[in-house]
Amino acid sequence: MQLAGPQVTTKSGKDPRQLVVFLHGYGANGDDLIDLSYRWQELLPDAAFVSPHAPDPCDANPEGRQWFGLMDFSSLNVRSGLNKIRPVLTKYLKQLLHEYKLEPENLALVGFSQGTILALEMIFAMPNLGCVIGYSGAFYPPIQPIKDFQSTTKVLLVHGTSDMVVPYPALYQAESGLAFHGIKAQTLSCRGLGHSIDNAGLLAGGDTLYNAFH
Repeated sequence: MQLAGPQVTTKSGKDPRQLVVFLHGYGANGDDLIDLSYRWQELLPDAAFVSPHAPDPCDANPEGRQWFGLMDFSSLNVRSGLNKIRPVLTKYLKQLLHEYKLEPENLALVGFSQGTILALEMIFAMPNLGCVIGYSGAFYPPIQPIKDFQSTTKVLLVHGTSDMVVPYPALYQAESGLAFHGIKAQTLSCRGLGHSIDNAGLLAGGDTLYNAFH
């Protein structure tokens, strides 16, 4: 199962010093988020941006892709999907880091919706990521405690107060769930925003990326 998708090279023209990987939402594909790279290139001129397509056709939208099936949002269903996709994405990210000669602390994951669920999961596979930015998502904690787990990953969670797809309270559930595992997340509530990303969220994401790498 090989992942691939659109890429944007460094604005500086130099070899990448950072890598930002986008994880799209359910029913979308890698093209959906790659344009965000142009919003952040001025802040990170030495960063490369990659936006892989999820491996499977979407159950609800055959023209889109899914990281795993979403028959429902039950913990059992989502956990089963995460357990399946986690080693696939871990292998892909390690290949990218090897290709660019970078370390995990030089890597940022930016997720939207289902992509956020997956991005937060990856902290437990690669605990020393530079940062994770999650838009309109949720957190599904590991079923079993991870012995001696510690993470240096910076986390920003952004959510619209009018989100009807992944309801707004998921923001605070994620914040408290991550805190239980020793991960302090910054949060941003976007008043009146639905299941989307607005300019305030993009500005906050840019700040988080910059601070993670400087």
